[in-house]
Amino acid sequence: MRYKFLLFDADNTLFDFSACEAKAFSLALQKCGIREQEGMAQVYSAYNDECWKMHERGELSKAEIVHRRYAKFLEHYGLTYDPDELNGAYVGFLSETAIELPGAKELLARLYGRAKIYVITNGLTKVQKGRFARSELTKYVDDVFISEEMGVNKPDARFFEEAEKRIPGFEKRDAVVIGDSLTSDIKGANNAGLDCVWFNPKREKNDSGLCIKATVSDFDELEAYLTSEDFV
Repeated sequence: MRYKFLLFDADNTLFDFSACEAKAFSLALQKCGIREQEGMAQVYSAYNDECWKMHERGELSKAEIVHRRYAKFLEHYGLTYDPDELNGAYVGFLSETAIELPGAKELLARLYGRAKIYVITNGLTKVQKGRFARSELTKYVDDVFISEEMGVNKPDARFFEEAEKRIPGFEKRDAVVIGDSLTSDIKGANNAGLDCVWFNPKREKNDSGLCIKATVSDFDELEAYLTSEDFV
């Protein structure tokens, strides 16, 4: 193995967050008596992404995210409803929705025992703990580090520094961050002086200027990089 410590992001790296989000969103609307219209999920997702990016930049707290994303969504459609109540329903359903990316479990099973596997996530504690409790991924993961519990978020270097303190025998030179987000995972790894792999199944263009050891589009390429010195 190229590394002894593998630090995986959760959403859109191991979990299919887009599928989880869409399912939880539909169930939340049903529970709150709001008729779902075509395109609503995409509108909500855009507001959610915007809020999380603001959070990464330190412009919104977690509490402000969960209120603002649904306040903006309801305003967009001219709906009169309590955004916090709608968000509460959504978070409840999301915490029960653990849809893994195809091949994620099999990859971790093959890597298990060859390296220590950790999850690093900015997600809400209730959501991430609920999902991992329902996922078979858990048996391959040594620990899960959630920003809400750590008191600091990716891409802040302090998130990674705190994780390092909690990992027995941790050495930076033996660790790699694996994630889909340039602004959270990859920038965070750069800030913390850690190697990183960009998980990029959509083959998006990177003009961030960030230092990346490898870019992979699927789990086969990721495994090849982690297990072969010849991977380019």
